[in-house]
Amino acid sequence: MSNSKEKQIKIALFGTNQLQFSKVYTPEVLKKLAEYGILSEKINRKNLSENKDFLADCEIAFSTWGMPRFTKDEIAEYMPKLKAVFYSAGTVQYFARPFLESGIKVFSAFAANAVPVAEYTFAQITLAAKGFFQSAKFYRILPARSLAFANSSTGNFGCKVGLVGLGAIGKMVAERLKELDVEVYACDPFVPEETAEELGVTLVDMETLFSECDIISNHLANKPELENVFNYKLFKRMKKHSTFINTGRGAQVAEYSLALSLLLHPSRTFVADVLKNEVFPYINPLFWVPNAILTPHIAGSTGKEPQRMAYYMMEEMERFRSGEPTKYEVTIESLERMA
Repeated sequence: MSNSKEKQIKIALFGTNQLQFSKVYTPEVLKKLAEYGILSEKINRKNLSENKDFLADCEIAFSTWGMPRFTKDEIAEYMPKLKAVFYSAGTVQYFARPFLESGIKVFSAFAANAVPVAEYTFAQITLAAKGFFQSAKFYRILPARSLAFANSSTGNFGCKVGLVGLGAIGKMVAERLKELDVEVYACDPFVPEETAEELGVTLVDMETLFSECDIISNHLANKPELENVFNYKLFKRMKKHSTFINTGRGAQVAEYSLALSLLLHPSRTFVADVLKNEVFPYINPLFWVPNAILTPHIAGSTGKEPQRMAYYMMEEMERFRSGEPTKYEVTIESLERMA
């Protein structure tokens, strides 16, 4: 609980989309946040001028999905004393740079949003190793084929799992995989051998990972240069009864090439929570492929899970204001590597 002096700080709340904002900042969360100071109304570009007086001596801001974009000039004019933005969501790429270049610290709850994705991925890996996805489909039609498919899968003992990318999510998945008797490989040129050893993974190149692993899971950052990085040259290396899981970005997969590969090799399975076009999935070639299992982008924070991100950022604000080392600061340098 904050003391009376601390309670007088002003906390700006930035947001443009009420539905997204309210998923994170529920009445319960706002009540907790109000223990730290005086909260503004939800500020966006339309009511920025109306809140100029409040922002004039405001040092702390909180936001989430739908954070408005501001220029350096607008930040200088409306937020002259702002010291930190606590973003209760993942990527800050689209808004952070003007704040950072203005000397304002930015903190992201990427680690909180990584938790449900890692949990979802771990669940998919354990199910994929059992041949769950296709055997479940076959069971209503051909029970004998369903059982045969499951028995042809590796199971979770001695299964080889490949993680593409060892960022926040990839590392969490690697930690959870220590619970299983599996071999874990990873492809990430930015991860040193020492870190790989701590995580219990073996670093390999992408070609080796696709050739050797029974299950491959994508956790690459959202970078334009990674568009279609998963292509037919990699898909043709996949083993029989292997599974490719994508919770990264749909743009990173050459979808027509993957659809062709899956049709040519029906024992392989694709499990995707992301597609290039998620609004109209039926225009995607993978939508019509029987061994492609698709979910509607649910791996991230859903239900009550978005609230976790706000609590992460409140804890980070406490560390920031008390002078303790913070955990989730985003710098201009780290911005170049982040999703």
